[in-house]
Amino acid sequence: MKLLVIGGGITGLAAAWEAVRSTEHGPVEVVVAEASDRWGGKLRTEHTDGLLIEHGPDSFVAYRPAALTLIDELGLADQVISVSGTRTVFLRSRGRLHPLPAGMGMVLPTRLWPFVTTGILSWADKLRAGIDLLLPRQLQDDTDVTIGAFLRARLGNGIVQRFADPMIGGIYGASVNELSLDAVLPSLRTDELAHRSLMLASLAAGRKARTSGTRGANSPFRTLRGGLGSMIDALVTQLTAAGAELRLNSAVAALSPTAGATEVRFVDGATETFDAVIFAAGARASAALLADSAPAAAAALSDIPLATSTVLALAYPATAFATPVTTHGWLEADPAPISGITVSSAKWAGRAPDDVVLIRAFVPGRLGPIADADDDELVAAVSAHVGEVLGATTPPTQVRVARWPHVMPKYTVGHRDRVAAVETALAALPQWRVAGSPLRGVGVPDCVADGRRQAALALAAACDLADHRGADNRVFNQGSRQ
Repeated sequence: MKLLVIGGGITGLAAAWEAVRSTEHGPVEVVVAEASDRWGGKLRTEHTDGLLIEHGPDSFVAYRPAALTLIDELGLADQVISVSGTRTVFLRSRGRLHPLPAGMGMVLPTRLWPFVTTGILSWADKLRAGIDLLLPRQLQDDTDVTIGAFLRARLGNGIVQRFADPMIGGIYGASVNELSLDAVLPSLRTDELAHRSLMLASLAAGRKARTSGTRGANSPFRTLRGGLGSMIDALVTQLTAAGAELRLNSAVAALSPTAGATEVRFVDGATETFDAVIFAAGARASAALLADSAPAAAAALSDIPLATSTVLALAYPATAFATPVTTHGWLEADPAPISGITVSSAKWAGRAPDDVVLIRAFVPGRLGPIADADDDELVAAVSAHVGEVLGATTPPTQVRVARWPHVMPKYTVGHRDRVAAVETALAALPQWRVAGSPLRGVGVPDCVADGRRQAALALAAACDLADHRGADNRVFNQGSRQ
């Protein structure tokens, strides 16, 4: 078997890793083609002046095991670290920083009294949310709706603005007023069907968790001591050692399926034949490559809207703050030039010297014009806001701006139909698989799991095709002899 992986981000490298470790289909020759000049995609770690700066994701959740499994296979398990100290999530709401109420999920409380007493919501917001206890079911059929519309109908605008949009929008890079209920939070549909009231469902889940002792660790987040870039480095090193051919600055120009195989033409004019192909270069690049051979798949991928996001790293001398900065950060429920910050130096060990406070600030495209401002204007606005909230007396001494334009897939209403359309359109080409964040999850564990799964499926399909070709050849040869 010969496998081509298009895209050298975490999805593509995980797909290649699955292929080189595969024993089910015999030896697999793996080529990873990355159009840019570096590996890792949105995972990029910079080490400078004692600072560890993540330009993209800085962690992953442990309750989705694919990332931890890969890390263990790479021999990096002893490098996994959890958050430092006690994790307290803050929301900036109504002009102040408030700790997230005990037992509060991304949307709903699992404990009633902390929710009743929180200052994040006004009393009017709390009373409106309480009406959910009396409302009939709102979802009358299986039609997809936005998370925001559903929650607003059941719980009111306060819950949407103060909890759901900051927390869910922060993960998916889009407002809950456009995100699909069925693609992002299908559990809410299940909860309403089973309990009628979302509040009753959440409180019941909280009671069950407390009585069964399954509440889990203080924080589900993990990272690597040397940053997530060390996982990329280990993958590149070990894939190369395992015989995979990793090519930077190697863009694919066109693909043509031929007699169960695929002829691939690269931008440098070279052509090669592969038995299976993984498309892991993002929605737009994959759509462009599929346009000729699988136009319906390309159209569905092109219909997935993409969000823009910018990550700023701000390094301050610790003396810039009148009191030590111990918070791990906050999310914004008020109008602001950011959606939230992480104080990396407080949250993770080894991110900065003791006399430096390192902050990551997030500016998603949904915030409007500020997201498109030039670097000087953006840094000025963000540092002024962060400095005001934390009481900084001097500006940051080091700044990094990492822009990610139109790269985050937004799972808007109808996303599951678009996923189904891609899979249906590629049913006739089962050895071609689209993997990664455009379809089945945006987190690091989601991308790892999907890359590996799609590689296994593509190789199995290619093997089946090879077996059928072999059987057809045997029948033909027997007929020829007769």
